[in-house]
Amino acid sequence: MEYFSGAVTLQIIFARYWESYCQWYTGTIREAVIENVQKILSCRTGQLGFHLYECPQCSSVRLIPHSCKSRFCSSCGKVATDAWTDERLSDILPTEYHHLVFTLPWQLRAICRANRKVMFNLLFTAAALSITCWTKAYGGYLPGLYIVLHTFGSDLKFNPHFHMIVTAGGLSLDKSRWIKAPENYLMPEVGLKKRWKYNVIKAMIQHNNAGRLAMPWLPKKGEPLNLRSVISVIAKLSWYVFIGARLLEVGLTVRYIGRYTKRPVIAETRIIHCDDRWVLFKFKDYAEGGKTSIKKMRLFTFITYLTQHIPDRSFRMVRGYGLFSNRLKGELLPVARKLLGQSEPPPITHPSWRQRRIQETDHDPLVCAVCQVEMCLVFVCFSPKPTYLSKLGINADERIPSRQFSLIDDSS
Repeated sequence: MEYFSGAVTLQIIFARYWESYCQWYTGTIREAVIENVQKILSCRTGQLGFHLYECPQCSSVRLIPHSCKSRFCSSCGKVATDAWTDERLSDILPTEYHHLVFTLPWQLRAICRANRKVMFNLLFTAAALSITCWTKAYGGYLPGLYIVLHTFGSDLKFNPHFHMIVTAGGLSLDKSRWIKAPENYLMPEVGLKKRWKYNVIKAMIQHNNAGRLAMPWLPKKGEPLNLRSVISVIAKLSWYVFIGARLLEVGLTVRYIGRYTKRPVIAETRIIHCDDRWVLFKFKDYAEGGKTSIKKMRLFTFITYLTQHIPDRSFRMVRGYGLFSNRLKGELLPVARKLLGQSEPPPITHPSWRQRRIQETDHDPLVCAVCQVEMCLVFVCFSPKPTYLSKLGINADERIPSRQFSLIDDSS
């Protein structure tokens, strides 16, 4: 039996077992999953290209392999998550907020998995309408909302739910003043649950009548799931919606709900063992009060659980509504800031790869180690051919660090 020693990374797991996994589950893997796994397997190997720098004095060369930019990659996902957090915080208004969580009955999980795009889109809209319709009708204001889709629980099971950050108040409908919600109050929790359930069921019926919902097949019964039967059950249930206490500092919550918007659903530090049969990882067992437990899972099951949370291409896991919607925030955010006495935030600048490396290592990667002078960019290559990589002494199947290479004349 093969097993790992030292740190276990997702790239190592997929490099060793992805081909066997694809052969076993051929024809059933979503295109977005294949695309993202191929990206992380190529991340920083040179297969995605590189920047070539040369010292102007000693002519030594440094090759910087490109990263994959996949949200399924642990290192690339962190950079993207930090950038997303900075962008959201720049929109934050100087007011109080509430953190809400919208959950679904377990009976809808199979339908969500079979209709990812349609179901998630209607759920986003249903959650937003549950808030904005009430605030307009009873509060006379338009709030700002950010909604984030999480499809997982701590144990990696498919459990779609929505985190929402909403302003405790909003811009009056005539845009003349800022209306503050009553102290420690957003809306009645009982009423919000009923609104959430009504909006979801109504949207599902409309999409089903339009032929946009595909019911999952039930092998034991030999027939597809009946939507009417599901609705008759979930309509009688009390759907759980959590309304958190008023937040005076919203930054921590934004960082919390944004952690896995562009990152894998499991931190690699939680994986404690992997071999060709089993994976062991740590998770918070909320059934036991949130204590840390260890889960043992078959290798291919672990890969399936991981990849089921990869969103389809171009699907937006974070969406703004009300004052934070893309359509309205250009017009309404400046008005809200003026009423709240907030100046316009400075333009957002994200640190470059070079700046991040200097911050992390206190060393400039583009300064020649011999001459201590800045190196010059001499060549940029995207998706190079394996023959070109071999000339530079690079094994395209291995992850490579930034290191010194002899300059090779490729003019031939």
